[in-house]
Amino acid sequence: MRQDIYERQMDLTMKRTAYNRITRRLDGAEVELKEAIELRDELHKQLTKEQQDVVKLGKFSFMNKIKEWTGKWDEQMEKEIAEAAEAELKFNDAEKTVTDMEAEAQRLREKMKNPDFAYIEEDWADFLKEKEAWIRQNDSVANATLQKIADDRVRLHSITREINEASDAGNTAIHALEAALNKLDSAEGLSTWDTFFGGGMIVSAMKYSEINASDDYVHRAQRALRHFETELMDVQNVATESFTVNKNDIYTFTDVFFDNIFSDWAVHSRIADAKSKLNTVLQDVRRVQDQLTTKRAEMAHELERLDVQEKEIIEA
Repeated sequence: MRQDIYERQMDLTMKRTAYNRITRRLDGAEVELKEAIELRDELHKQLTKEQQDVVKLGKFSFMNKIKEWTGKWDEQMEKEIAEAAEAELKFNDAEKTVTDMEAEAQRLREKMKNPDFAYIEEDWADFLKEKEAWIRQNDSVANATLQKIADDRVRLHSITREINEASDAGNTAIHALEAALNKLDSAEGLSTWDTFFGGGMIVSAMKYSEINASDDYVHRAQRALRHFETELMDVQNVATESFTVNKNDIYTFTDVFFDNIFSDWAVHSRIADAKSKLNTVLQDVRRVQDQLTTKRAEMAHELERLDVQEKEIIEA
């Protein structure tokens, strides 16, 4: 009977943990999606305004002619194009985020349809009543100790599972960050050629192509870091320890390039700055991964200790 109770408790606890985790994530995803949509819409308004400013400056007017004659038209047009480019980059990034969050929320809604979750709280309440009755009928020191071992084992298995899921998410984030850095390395090489050795139009085009590609990879890294952060929160909930990644640097990435984009030296400097920021985040993720590995080893040691303790009681 004791083994049956243990197995049922393990099964129900794992299902309840999964159910609560998905519910919590869905609530968070829906809040983030709402905020992402609001930000995207605001950035779209800003992009439209910047585009209109470029169009207005390009139209014929006596004022524009005066600016052209005085040499100020080119300067103003350069400024407006740079501002429009920056607004477009931020809007595109926000739109990708909305798409990601919509997909994540839908994925979680589908998970909530799992038949195992249909009556999970009712099943848990019924189990607790049966467990209480069994404990009252078998109230001995040995049985109480064995039950505590069973409870501890369930808790440790739950923590281990959360650690494994967080670690998998961390590996995904590391791969995404490394891919972004590889693209920036390529862009930096082309930028060096363009800035110091007169690379010309073809090299400039290749450089900006690599910068645009790195932006896509950075967005993937942002998405992976959001997932990693969510998984770390689950670990903290069960392990009551702090696992944090300072990812603020990666979210300033879109501010890096489109400030004086017509200066080769400015772009070259900002590529180096972006690489430094991504490397800082990468090292932070690796540090947390090491912490998770240590924590996983501690859980394995505790499980082994419980096995020995249980065996000693049963064989006594």
